[in-house]
Amino acid sequence: MNSDSPVAKLIDTFLQRGGRIDKYYLRGTNQSKRSLVYLHGWFSGQNIKSAILKAFGKV
Repeated sequence: MNSDSPVAKLIDTFLQRGGRIDKYYLRGTNQSKRSLVYLHGWFSGQNIKSAILKAFGKV
């Protein structure tokens, strides 16, 4: 994944706040598939970006 991409920055911010991402979804072939993240509870989304935004409460 490109470290300058907005999604990479979002993932970095999420991890700095104590979030966890299921390692299955971090593989390159699965990044555009349904994702599962944890931040004070489990959240899923159509992709990693939507799952993280749900966890942050922005969706």
